[in-house]
Amino acid sequence: MREHLERVAVVLDEVMAETAATGVLTPWEHVDWLRLHADLLDRLGAAAGDGSGVSGRGELVRDRAERMADRLNRLPSVDVGPGQQAVEQLAVSGDPHLFRGEPAPDQ
Repeated sequence: MREHLERVAVVLDEVMAETAATGVLTPWEHVDWLRLHADLLDRLGAAAGDGSGVSGRGELVRDRAERMADRLNRLPSVDVGPGQQAVEQLAVSGDPHLFRGEPAPDQ
């Protein structure tokens, strides 16, 4: 069942990112969309259990949503370095290899 939930999370990531990339969302709708994405990943992570490739991914997406909301509110935020940005991009890209500690397959 864990593998199935991880595959669902990958598809969820793809669909959520694809929809956000259409550009039809206002900035605040995008924040809400990221929060929804995080909530869904949290539920999948809880169902899959600790140590799954899904657990913890929701928190990365939620952090991104909150930073975006802070920027929209013009609140000062902690500067994020390129390493953290790369982790976030991989977190929402749906690459399950990152979360299992495996190298990504050659494409």
